[in-house]
Amino acid sequence: MKNLYRIGELKPLTKIEIDDYEKLASLPVDYTTFLSIYGTGSINELLMIQKPDEDYIRSNFGDYMDFWNLSEKEEQLLLNSLTISTTIDGDIITAIDNTETPIVILPRHLDEVVYFENFENVINYYDTKYNFRNELYFDPAHNFEQEYISFVKDGFLDKVLFDTVQSIFLNTISFDKSYNTEVQPKYIIQKIGGWVYFDNIGKSAVRVKYQKQFKEEADKILKLFQV
Repeated sequence: MKNLYRIGELKPLTKIEIDDYEKLASLPVDYTTFLSIYGTGSINELLMIQKPDEDYIRSNFGDYMDFWNLSEKEEQLLLNSLTISTTIDGDIITAIDNTETPIVILPRHLDEVVYFENFENVINYYDTKYNFRNELYFDPAHNFEQEYISFVKDGFLDKVLFDTVQSIFLNTISFDKSYNTEVQPKYIIQKIGGWVYFDNIGKSAVRVKYQKQFKEEADKILKLFQV
């Protein structure tokens, strides 16, 4: 199992919770191991790992399975599968009753599905596709809040204020790790269980994600943006 950088406090699923899901269908071992270590959340804000959902595909795509090139057997397997993840781009990752290739990606923008032997290979697939260069992090869904600070006031985009606030942040706040600093920087701050993200392309907004148990520390950072 790939070891991911972890942000904040995790909430792994218990063995009882995982056993309950496995009563619905057999799940890939490394996926259940992932849930027992990390819990639910996202990898690089791209791959959203969720609890298995037996109704997702049937409810959302039961009448639209012709989006993909599928045999009748494949279609039935997918309709009875457990959806285990989605992506920000709309891909669906689901577990089917197949011992050799138990995980299937239903791409949002392609008509051919992709089969995988295990969940780690799914992570590797997106690592390569989006050129993350193995700089992967796990952001738990546990107990989080997110604030959106806009720099558009009365229809006017204040890029100067954006640059000023970012400079104050960098000169005032210490962070544990950073990603994508040349384009859309995200600064990981473990003491708030989250991060601060600057939209350096549009210079229109900042996002602050934190866990509720660290709200006091998060408020100190949020005050920087109250200008």
